[in-house]
Amino acid sequence: MKIRLVLLSLFLTVASLVTTFGQKVDPNSIDPSKVNVDELSDEQIMRLIQEMEKRGLTEDQAIMLAQARGMSSQQVMKLQQRIREVKLSGVPLDPDMGIDPTKSAMAFDMVESVKEPVDSAQIDTRIFGFSFFNNENLSFEPNVNIPVPSSYVIGAGDEILIDVWGMSQQNYMFNVDKNGNITIPNIGPIRLGGLTQDAASKRILNKLSSIYNDLKSSTPQTFASVSIGSVKAIKVNVIGEVFLPGTYTIPGTASAFNALYLSGGPNPNGSFRNIQVIRNGKVHAVLDVYEYLLKGKSSVNIPLREDDVILIPTYEKRIKVGGELKRNGLFEAKDNETVADIIEYAGGFTEEAYTHRLELYRNSSRQKVFKDIFSDQFAATILQSGDSVYVGPILARFKNKVSITGAVYRPGNYELSDNLTLKQLIDKADGIREDAFLNRGMITRLRSDLSLQNITFDVSAVLRGEVNYELQREDMVTISSIESLREVRTVEIFGDVQYPGEFDFQEDMTLSDLVFKAGGFKESASDSYIEVSRRLSHEEAKKASAKIADVYQFNISRDLKMHGEDAAFVLQPFDQVFVRRAPGFENKSVVHVRGEVNYAGQFSLTSKNERISTIIARAGGFTPDAYAAGAMLTRRSAKSEKERKLREQLMKNDKSIELNDIGFDVVGIDLEKIMKNPGSKDDIFLKDGDELIIPRELQTVEVSGAVLNPLSVSFQKGKSLRHYVRTGGGFALRAKKGKVYVIYPNGVAAATKNYVFFNSYPKVLPGTEIVVPKKPEKAPMSAASWIAIASSLASLSLTIVTVINATN
Repeated sequence: MKIRLVLLSLFLTVASLVTTFGQKVDPNSIDPSKVNVDELSDEQIMRLIQEMEKRGLTEDQAIMLAQARGMSSQQVMKLQQRIREVKLSGVPLDPDMGIDPTKSAMAFDMVESVKEPVDSAQIDTRIFGFSFFNNENLSFEPNVNIPVPSSYVIGAGDEILIDVWGMSQQNYMFNVDKNGNITIPNIGPIRLGGLTQDAASKRILNKLSSIYNDLKSSTPQTFASVSIGSVKAIKVNVIGEVFLPGTYTIPGTASAFNALYLSGGPNPNGSFRNIQVIRNGKVHAVLDVYEYLLKGKSSVNIPLREDDVILIPTYEKRIKVGGELKRNGLFEAKDNETVADIIEYAGGFTEEAYTHRLELYRNSSRQKVFKDIFSDQFAATILQSGDSVYVGPILARFKNKVSITGAVYRPGNYELSDNLTLKQLIDKADGIREDAFLNRGMITRLRSDLSLQNITFDVSAVLRGEVNYELQREDMVTISSIESLREVRTVEIFGDVQYPGEFDFQEDMTLSDLVFKAGGFKESASDSYIEVSRRLSHEEAKKASAKIADVYQFNISRDLKMHGEDAAFVLQPFDQVFVRRAPGFENKSVVHVRGEVNYAGQFSLTSKNERISTIIARAGGFTPDAYAAGAMLTRRSAKSEKERKLREQLMKNDKSIELNDIGFDVVGIDLEKIMKNPGSKDDIFLKDGDELIIPRELQTVEVSGAVLNPLSVSFQKGKSLRHYVRTGGGFALRAKKGKVYVIYPNGVAAATKNYVFFNSYPKVLPGTEIVVPKKPEKAPMSAASWIAIASSLASLSLTIVTVINATN
């Protein structure tokens, strides 16, 4: 699909000019080189700017295209200046001007071919060269601002600039007409069409010498130069196996790669090595893109001329390359090209390639053929279309490597030199370490059938030179350390030390040493009762018995000193030490008293048996506003990990159970009764973290649940629970009247008592919450259920009739 983008309608219709000249101008007949920028108004320049913005053009892009269409450099400079001035002045656009830029009487279409994205469905990125013409970071867009080369062929539309200086001074600017001529005053027409820039310059200078005689003087005082200003636009056709075939408008300085870039390059069936440039019906040049991509030969990128045709035929040979080559993919091959050529195109072998032989897969007329191609055959093996070349990796094995690990100073891999022995390898590794296990070492050897063989040796005998072994390829020597051959030895300490846990065992470690490593005793530790648990020895473990450990008890002073036999006691591997807590030690316990007491705040418990009444007395007693009946005691509830898991399992097994861990429990107390009978069973002992809240007397009663209008109402002494429910509109339709319960301010709840047909509701106190439960909704019986019941009743009736008849 060929898409053209109108980049710029450079000049707009000037209504006043149309009126002045009194005639209509054909847009296609406008000569850009004759447009006078000075005659354009600010409004028209503003329309030009808006047209550029609408079409997504930068100012530089628009100017470049204007130059390509024949606008002179002088007019281009004026246009740039006018655009800057209008932007600074902020000239508004008059919406009533009635000017259509696309139908302007002075408009001429600057049509430029642009790069069109290639359909992703057609993309085969495996083809070498595809990304060359379809890479966002690589552009072959033609540049109209580069100097024109001397080989450039002049044609209609080119701008010729002639500068004369010295004794005579004159500047000329001409546009080559359709006949290929320019006309110089006092000289006449000069034919330049078809000449190169170099030849045209010589012809013009030769003609100028007729009016500037000094140009040919041996000591000239007058000089002249010829250059090309803006270049013409040419049209070329790109056809064949190309992504976007069609006609493209490009600057006269464009090359073949410019046109190929705009067309997206060869498609999956197109050739990259036989691109033909056809000029005047004959093949002018054949382009091989590989020559540019792989060898950097820019000579393949030839300049184009008007009406050139670029033909991309189908490929003749395509080879698939894979494996250990630097480039994998599909490569195109010419006649008589060999495997060596395709390896070169693929960038050569990687460092891991097996270069002695490669695999060639070929298609015959009936089936596939496989060939081994050895290195001496690469240059002689001619490729065929459809061949697949695969280069495998080298083997993951070493020809001359041995290794040594374990208790040597420099373990690792070593070169297998001629007649290398085990003793020599140990010496290469700087010898064995002091902790080496000398009774046994091992050589792991790879046999010829790839099975493994273990060869054991006496390390000390090898070191003394009494025995030795000659090593082979891939031998692995292992010399273990003493520590690696026994279980990791540790000791553990638990209880009231700073850092309880597991520690590495060390020889001659005492009990005081371990306590020291654990950071010493905590203040709560008992230094007179420390227990050590030791597992049975090997001799004891040989006999089956109920005994599983030996236990020892010791005293250690706070300064970690031991005396007598205790000081001589040495720990053994895997001992466990337990530091007990002192029996009388207790952390500080604090309770909180809030609300209506004279001295609310925090109080430290003086004993484990301190009661509620004692704390109230220490708090100065109640204030006149205290409501003892509504007092509440909360106690911290710290659940262990096991308790949490049990709760989770319980809820998992029974979905109807909901257990909320809010971090505290409410302890139901009757503070009025407690204060009347201090020390009674109701006057419970307090614990650390308890919080006792004594509120003011509450004046309301809250009604919630299945009532018509849940609300809070004022408390009225002597009124029953039904009175408060009626205040809330009465029971709702689905209310469970026999299950009504109340929650008193102290957190205690009381339920309704049922006596046959009567309900005895609990007493209501100030601050009480009345909760009316709701009956669960039942799903209505389906039609099938009713039919089943009816069928059962009918069957029952029939059975009864049958029995009656039988008895009669």
